[in-house]
Amino acid sequence: MNGEDYSWLVVTAMAVAAVLLIVVAAQGTRVRGLRRRVADLEQQAEVTALVAAHPKSPEERLVGVVVNVSKENADQVVKLVHEACTAAGMPDPLIMASTAEDPGHVMTRRVVDAGCDVVIAAGGDGTLRAVAAELVNTDVALGVVPLGTGNLFARNIGLPYHDLPACVTEAIHGTGHRVDTLDLRLQRPGGRTDQEISLVIAGGGLDAEVMEDTREVLKTHAGWLAYGEAGLRHVLGPRKTVGVRLDDADPETYRIRSVLLANCGTLQAGIRLIPEAKFDDGHMDVALFTPRHALDWARVVAKTALRSSTDIPVMKVRQARTGRLTMAEPMPFQIDGDAVGEVISVTARVASSSLVVNGVSTEVLDDPSPANP
Repeated sequence: MNGEDYSWLVVTAMAVAAVLLIVVAAQGTRVRGLRRRVADLEQQAEVTALVAAHPKSPEERLVGVVVNVSKENADQVVKLVHEACTAAGMPDPLIMASTAEDPGHVMTRRVVDAGCDVVIAAGGDGTLRAVAAELVNTDVALGVVPLGTGNLFARNIGLPYHDLPACVTEAIHGTGHRVDTLDLRLQRPGGRTDQEISLVIAGGGLDAEVMEDTREVLKTHAGWLAYGEAGLRHVLGPRKTVGVRLDDADPETYRIRSVLLANCGTLQAGIRLIPEAKFDDGHMDVALFTPRHALDWARVVAKTALRSSTDIPVMKVRQARTGRLTMAEPMPFQIDGDAVGEVISVTARVASSSLVVNGVSTEVLDDPSPANP
């Protein structure tokens, strides 16, 4: 073979290779396009199925939104809700902004009176509680778009809380599931009595001290990890005397560092503090922490890490439908991560299946274990 023939073969091979590369690239682009199209069709089918699950036609369904406009992604959520309603052929949503004075009570009543079938709480657990308090014992569904630091309820019901578009879709189109709430009556040192509800965990002692003393600047930059810094400063504080009466049992007295009334038991980072607690079992789980020193706290940590439902001497868990806590001295209290001041007694009652919530994960509901993921 002479040099001219060899050069011709090289040129021909390069040309064939170039054509093959173009074909492969085009095929890859086509495959990627098909994959995107399949993903879009799957998402569209999922939304269509969710819409079809509701008895009203899209044009008859009205969505209300109570949004905490101080949250970083509030504008994005409002935009996403508008887009989702338009895509489903629904009317424009009714948007109400919460205020520092009212986290959402009046706003929720207004959108319910306007005929909304679902009210989305877009904010932290405080906004969520305010909206939920107005929807209990109704057929109006609660939608959850979490914008807070802890987002505890969203975690417990299995929402993809880092994915705002997915949360908006579930809030509007997700299948409704009835969950329990805790009705709380807080008696204050000055004689005033306040009515509140809890969706996750209410408690007095250490947990309330931590919520009250967590530095806002740390919450802004470190998120829920900021609670750990406050916890380290308070964990070895003094125990206090509390009387506990559950259902019709005789009252008992404990020296506690913390007492919790749990509707569900998962905290940040997937920590199952109270694995027995489920949000739809008709019970609350009352946890009593009585540690005296660091070694006792280590036992609590070990029990939590192992997700054990067995009592240990420094952590007892009891189930009940009603309960009353009587403090020997005023004690700080928190509800779902919000510090609510000091109390001298708390009366709690489980309101079974009192709230319709859209988008509760089927994986959570189908979990055969005694705890929610």
